Amino acid sequence: MMQDKKLDVVIISYAKDDYCKDLTTNCIISLMSSEDNPGDLFNVIVVESEPGITWEHLAENVKTYPAPLPYGYHKFLNFGRKKGNSEWVALCNNDLEFKRNWFTNILEASEQLPNFMSFSPLCPMTQPLYGINQDTGLIEGYDIRKQISGWCIVHKREIYNIIGDLDERFSHWFCDNDYAMEIIANGVKHALVTKSIVEHHDNNIGKTTERVVKDYDLMYKMTSGSYPIFKEKWNL
Repeated sequence: MMQDKKLDVVIISYAKDDYCKDLTTNCIISLMSSEDNPGDLFNVIVVESEPGITWEHLAENVKTYPAPLPYGYHKFLNFGRKKGNSEWVALCNNDLEFKRNWFTNILEASEQLPNFMSFSPLCPMTQPLYGINQDTGLIEGYDIRKQISGWCIVHKREIYNIIGDLDERFSHWFCDNDYAMEIIANGVKHALVTKSIVEHHDNNIGKTTERVVKDYDLMYKMTSGSYPIFKEKWNL
C-alpha cells in the first residue's frame, strides 16, 4: 500500500454542542494553516463520537469516522491510526491550536536525532511551568507534561512494530503514562521539540474527548480505577 501523505493526524472529537464543535473546527483549521502544503502533507482522521457529525467540509484531506463507542482514548487512537498508512502518525486531542511549521520542525528534529522515533511539540501554557521554554533545543525525556505531551504525540508509524497497539485497558487516565512506560521498556527514544509549538487548551479536559459519564463505576474505571492496572503492569 503506497503512502500518499507524510502524516496521519488522528483527532479525537465529541462535537456534542456548539462549543465542542468550535473546538474541533478551530483545531482542524489551525492545522490546515500551519504548513504551506497541508493538502499534500496531512491526512486528517477525525474519530467522532457524536452521531451525524462530519468534518469533510473543512478540507479535502479530512475524513470522519464514527467512533467505536463506548469511549476509550487508546481504543479510539488505535482505531483512527489504522485508517491511515502514512510514515508518521500524530495522536491528538481536539482542543489544540497548531502553530506555524509545527510539523516541519519535528521533521527537522528527526533528521538531527535519527535514532529517535517519538516526539512531542511544546505547549506555551504548559512546559514553561516546568522551566522548559520555547526554542531551547531538543530535550530527551519521558516525563508527562514535560517531555511527553499526552495531548499531541508524534511518532513514526513503524513504532507499532515495536510497542504493538496502545493498551486499550487505559481508557482515559494513565494513557500517556502507559505510553511513556512502553517506549522506555522497548528502548524507543523520545524528545520534546521546543521549536514545534502546539497550544493545548487545558481547561477543556473532560469536555470533549468522552461522552458524559454518569455511571460512577464506569467513571472510576476510566480515572483512578486505572491505577491498579498501571501499577500491576509495570511492577510499581
